[in-house]
Amino acid sequence: MQEIKRKTRGKSAELARFPFNVSFQTIRARLVVPMGNPPMENGAVVVNGSRIHSVSRWKDLNSEHRRQAIDLGESVLLPGFVNGHCHLDYTAMSGQIPPPRRFVDWIQNIVAAKSAWNRAQFAESWVAGARMLEQSGVTSVLNIESVSELLPEVWRATALRFCSCLELINLQSPQAAKFLVRAAVQKSRQLESMHENRCGFSPHALYTATDELLLSARDAARSQSRLLTTHVAESAEEDAMYRSATGPLFEWIQTRRQTAHCGEGSPVSILDRLGYFCAAHVVAAHVNYLAPEDERILAKQNVAVAHCPRSSRYFGHAPFPWRRLRNAGVNIALGTDSLASTPKTGKTNPRLDFFAELACLADQKDAPAPHEILQFATMNGAKALRRENELGRLSPGFLADAVAIPYAGRTETFAEAVVYHRGGVSASMIHGRWIRQNNGDLPANH
Repeated sequence: MQEIKRKTRGKSAELARFPFNVSFQTIRARLVVPMGNPPMENGAVVVNGSRIHSVSRWKDLNSEHRRQAIDLGESVLLPGFVNGHCHLDYTAMSGQIPPPRRFVDWIQNIVAAKSAWNRAQFAESWVAGARMLEQSGVTSVLNIESVSELLPEVWRATALRFCSCLELINLQSPQAAKFLVRAAVQKSRQLESMHENRCGFSPHALYTATDELLLSARDAARSQSRLLTTHVAESAEEDAMYRSATGPLFEWIQTRRQTAHCGEGSPVSILDRLGYFCAAHVVAAHVNYLAPEDERILAKQNVAVAHCPRSSRYFGHAPFPWRRLRNAGVNIALGTDSLASTPKTGKTNPRLDFFAELACLADQKDAPAPHEILQFATMNGAKALRRENELGRLSPGFLADAVAIPYAGRTETFAEAVVYHRGGVSASMIHGRWIRQNNGDLPANH
C-alpha cells in the first residue's frame, strides 16, 4: 500500500496508510467541487464503504471523521470523469493511421488494421487503454466492444466501471440480424453473471446495420433496460450520403449493400422515422453534422450525444454544434473515441487522455465555458449512462468516484485549471477504493 502524509488542523502528523479496509474515510482538499453545487474551499468528503456519506467544509466535521482524514493538500477534488464513447481495443493503433483525406479511406484502413491482429493483441491494447484512462481521471466508461471475447478477463485488469456495448454489424441479411441480436443478448447475460459491470448493444452505424438489426437491437435493449449506442452523423460524407445520395461513402457502400435510405434525409431523421430512438436509453456518438430540426428530434426522444473532440479534430470535421444541441435541451457528454482516430502532437503518438479532450473542446471557436465542459465530462456523462443518481457528482448516497489534481489558485478559476491540466491525476478513487495516489502505481491490493 502507498503512504501519504496525514494532517490535522494544518499540522503534520505521522504517515498514514490509505485505509482500504475501514468503513469510513475522510478526504480533505483545498477545494472540493461537488458539481451541481458551488465549489467548497477547505472541503471534505466522507466516504462510507463504496458510497459518499457527506460533503462539507472541514470545520464542520466531527472529531471522529477528522481523525480519519486523508489530506490531499493543495488540490482540487471533483467527481471522476465519465467517458461517453470509447474504443479501447484500438489503443495500440496510436499514430499508425495518418489523418485521411476522406472518411471512407479511414474506414478501409481500420478494417485492414483490425484484420491483422489476433486476440492477444486486442486484449493488450484494451488493457493499455484502460490504464491510460485511469491516469487521466476517468472512472466510468461506455466502451464499444468489437471483440467481446475479451470480456470479462479485461474487465478484471482495471478498476474502471464499464458499460460495455457489444458491437453489431450486418450489411445485408435480415436473418443474420436476428441471430446477431440473440447472441448479443445471451452474451450480455453471461457476462453480467460473472461481473458487476453492465452490457449494452452498439449497432455500428446506419450504413453498417440493416433496418432489421437496428430494430431488433432496439427491442432487445428496451425490453431489458439496456443502453443502446450508435455512430450517428459522424462525417460530412455520411451526411451527404443520406441527404443527397452523393459522395465517397455513398459510392463505397454501394458495392457492399443496398443503399437503403440514401437521399431520404439526415441520419438523425432517418433513425427517428425508423423508430430506433424509441429505445429508452440511446447515446448517439459524434453527431458532428445536423440538419435543421435534428437537435429537436434528439431532444424530444431524449437521446444523449457523446462528442469526441480530438477525433473531430483528427478528421477535420466542422466545429461541433454544441450550442444548437444544448439550447434544444440535448444532453451532451464527452468521449475519447480511439487512438486510431486521434491526432499526433508533433511527432509524439497520442495517448488516451481525457484532459486533452477537455482542452481540445475548450480551444474550439465558440467553445463552451470551462465550467460547462466539466459538466459535460461529469454530470452529463452520468446522465448519458442513465446513472445520474449515483455518478457524476460528489453527493451523499452517490458512488464514491473522485479524482484530484494539484491546485493552489483562486476558487473562481479552478474550472479553467482542470480543463487545461496536463499530466495525470494526483489521486483517484473508484467505488470507494483508491487506485492512484501522487501519480504512483496502482496499490498492490488494487
